[in-house]
Amino acid sequence: MPTSTNIVVIGGGVLGTSAAFQLAKDGHQDILLLDRGPLANGTTPFAAGQTAYLSASPDRLPLTNYCLDFLENFAERTGYPIDFKQHGSLRIALTEAYLPELEAHQVAADGLGHELKSLTQKDAQELVPTLEVPEAKGIIFIARDGYVEPKSVAVGYASAARDLGVTIQTHTKVTNVDVTKGQVKAVYTNHGKVSTKQVVLAAGAWTRQLAQQFGLEIPVVPVRHQAYVTAPLVDVVPRQPIVRLIEPQIYVRPELGGLLVGGYGYRPTSFDMNDLPDHFEISALEPDFIYYNRLQHTAATYFPALQQAVVVQELRGLPTITIDARHLISTVAEIEGLIIATGCQVGGIQSSPAIGRMVADLISNQDSFGLLSTFAANRFEAVCSDTQLRDQCETVYSNLYLRPH
Repeated sequence: MPTSTNIVVIGGGVLGTSAAFQLAKDGHQDILLLDRGPLANGTTPFAAGQTAYLSASPDRLPLTNYCLDFLENFAERTGYPIDFKQHGSLRIALTEAYLPELEAHQVAADGLGHELKSLTQKDAQELVPTLEVPEAKGIIFIARDGYVEPKSVAVGYASAARDLGVTIQTHTKVTNVDVTKGQVKAVYTNHGKVSTKQVVLAAGAWTRQLAQQFGLEIPVVPVRHQAYVTAPLVDVVPRQPIVRLIEPQIYVRPELGGLLVGGYGYRPTSFDMNDLPDHFEISALEPDFIYYNRLQHTAATYFPALQQAVVVQELRGLPTITIDARHLISTVAEIEGLIIATGCQVGGIQSSPAIGRMVADLISNQDSFGLLSTFAANRFEAVCSDTQLRDQCETVYSNLYLRPH
């Protein structure tokens, strides 16, 4: 491992690897990427990997479209293929209260010149035979949505970054960052000290914990997200679209002949990583069986085939949440040379191209989307207490589908 470098990226998940790739693509040299375990071994491999590019918020469309274009052309941009299944998605409003969100997606599609179809319940069931939503008030079909095998994305970024000269050091735990007179000076690891003047902190669930060690409070917390995969089911069509049901806040998509089912609002639980053992890995995260029971019961209401389905895999991760449901990609006034990349909002895979791009913009003095101020750390007026922060982030998580997207 080098003893000095220009930029240290802490975190080998999908955000850190994207940042390293984008920085190298911009021509920055002597970049070192560190991860406490193997690459893409945190929350990344447990993600559903779903993409959604139409936004009800017009200001986000340049960002979401960049992400979609990047993923559609991943091999061309990085030199490495990913497993991207682009079979579209259904977004369903069960009550009239959420029809305006569907209408906003239609406006966004019209503005881009993209086709968006309104479907009947019968149309939807032809696409997804196991779906039953006879009382739905609105259903739209977004053809360019899809899902990707998440680990392939992080590995693709990392491989492309390595090809551009980035040094990757795994099984290297960062223990502290030396900040002297408000300036980053070095990173301390279990393999020694690395002198540097720029650090990108993209350590996923460990981001807040690491920042606290060098006196910085980041208003973001990891919240447990759970999903499950069933054994193969009759009538599951391999090319069927993702289904997103707004009010019950669940998503369902095909997975190896069965269904992958996830959702929000079922007993949100945040974590303080300081309370967990030093050797803790995301794969060891304990399940919340009440969460799973409630999720399974709700999903079976709209997918009756799930009532007798055999669960063959449980997925659990710790995505990072902010109190306003927006990413945090920012320099910080207190420490020169530090950039934070966190707050994935359970959408790190699909947002990773833009998050990496914005990290690189901060160092390259650019603003590709004109949104850096939107994601800046100084948007938070004051740091609230730990209890308040966790309560607010849990509330955000439990209402993710009920906010405009």
